[in-house]
Amino acid sequence: MCKGRLSIIRYFLDDIKGNFGVFVSPLPGEPPPWYFPRMPTDIRPRALVVLCHPNRSGFNQAVAEAARAALSLTHDVDFLDLYQEGFDPVLPAAELPRKFTFDDNTQRYGSLVKSATVYVFAHPDWWGGPPALLKGFIDRVFRPGITYEYDGYEFLSAKKAELLAGRKAMVFNTTDYQRPEGDDPSAVIWKKNVFGYCGIQDAQVHTFYDTYNSSYEARHQWIEDVPAKIQALVLNA
Repeated sequence: MCKGRLSIIRYFLDDIKGNFGVFVSPLPGEPPPWYFPRMPTDIRPRALVVLCHPNRSGFNQAVAEAARAALSLTHDVDFLDLYQEGFDPVLPAAELPRKFTFDDNTQRYGSLVKSATVYVFAHPDWWGGPPALLKGFIDRVFRPGITYEYDGYEFLSAKKAELLAGRKAMVFNTTDYQRPEGDDPSAVIWKKNVFGYCGIQDAQVHTFYDTYNSSYEARHQWIEDVPAKIQALVLNA
């Protein structure tokens, strides 16, 4: 394989209609539609890809895998499949006031968030937002000391420190809804309520609308477009 080029062959089950397909991008001998200069491993930044879908071989999985493969050319990538991790999304009452967790997995996730410079999330839209498991991940991991902090004395005026300022994020979201006329609800949740609060200004949300009625060819193209979107995010100064 040529340096800086990637061939992805990924079999997946279409979790929407049950059609078996093969994702190949590009074919052997063909140049890829995107190009990343491969970075030396001793100076590579880190990236975190988080998948949240119970289907291990569906469309969301294929999108997350395509994002991981593209990022791996420029970053050391940590990959979390929350359903396979067995993560407990419930924030215990005792954990809230102490602002610290004794849960080993949650501590590990916090370390991954702190070390990454790029974040990618792939999830379905369930009732206007991410699955409860992913919401719980944000609740327990994007905590004070990890993604933001308040400088100053408690009960007095304190200034919020955005600990993820200067980093980048991208979300891939699937929904059966038609494209809305106004703002995308997922974009509001992620770009304003989550990333914006932590200081991430370079954030993008890509929603695949009306997936239930989409064709296999459309879904195939969506997956093939993922590396170019990752490239645009990573190379955007």
